[in-house]
Amino acid sequence: MDYEPLTKPPLDDDYEDGTAVSSGNELAFIWGELLVRIHRLPRHRRRSLLLKLGFITVLSTAFIFLAALLVFLGIAKYRESHVLNFNLRQVSTYSPIHDLLDLNLHTETINGSFFPSKLKPPSIARHLPNHATDQIWEDLSDVKPLTLTKSDILRMGKDPSTAVHLLDADFGLGDDTYGASLDIFHHIHCLNSLRKIVYGTYYNTSTVKPETRTMKSLHVNHCIDLLLQALQCSGNVNYITWHWVENQPYPFPDMSVNRKCVDFGRLVDWQRENSIDRAKYDAVTGVKPKGAKERPAPDALYAWSGVPNPNHVNGANQGEDFNI
Repeated sequence: MDYEPLTKPPLDDDYEDGTAVSSGNELAFIWGELLVRIHRLPRHRRRSLLLKLGFITVLSTAFIFLAALLVFLGIAKYRESHVLNFNLRQVSTYSPIHDLLDLNLHTETINGSFFPSKLKPPSIARHLPNHATDQIWEDLSDVKPLTLTKSDILRMGKDPSTAVHLLDADFGLGDDTYGASLDIFHHIHCLNSLRKIVYGTYYNTSTVKPETRTMKSLHVNHCIDLLLQALQCSGNVNYITWHWVENQPYPFPDMSVNRKCVDFGRLVDWQRENSIDRAKYDAVTGVKPKGAKERPAPDALYAWSGVPNPNHVNGANQGEDFNI
């Protein structure tokens, strides 16, 4: 076959001085010429060359895919080892805590035994009521006042315009400071409230009567509902195994499952060290600033207190249930 030199494609219209050729046009031209020349080859040589080109194409594609995969895995591994609380962030919504405190996500065996251990001091949750235990419960369930920025509130999906704004003149923390608290400690407060109802005779606390609707029953059911939602949202799909036990006709469940846990002690210490003065916070927030933007009060609160409800005056906001 005679040699036929490749001729360049026409110059790209965008280059009037002829100093450059469109790389896209040139590549298309080269491929076109190559295919023409392959087509002119004898059948056996053409087939062999096409097989080689196909093999090279597949090999190149596999190499590029493998390189991209290695880069992706490398970035993921880097983020996992260098981003604070990386794994916890994957199953959590935004919280400033993720950037402020290493919560040390780790595997821990839950103490699910029915009887208290003789080798380890029992959890306060297994103590009968007494003054020392009550003090520990009060410390754990103390929902201390903390602070957020406007950006934090927005990233949490909340509205900063009605959030409690803490002035620099009162707390010396700058003008971008808002009041907040940690949800987990409110959950512990709820658990402690239910514990006191269980030991009602010790705490002189009456149980809730199912036939009456009181503010106390609302509070109790609010707490039960929050704890139930927290459990349902936790993603706990751990299995409990059942085992044969000496002198017992039925199998016993082993509830001491392995779970992923944060270092809760660190969180307790962090809240204590970073909370703002409770007395000052209560004094400042005890008086609503004049002209402060407000959320509508719940319809149920108006009905409960017997105060006229402005949420639906003259048929306004039909079908909307104002609640907090």
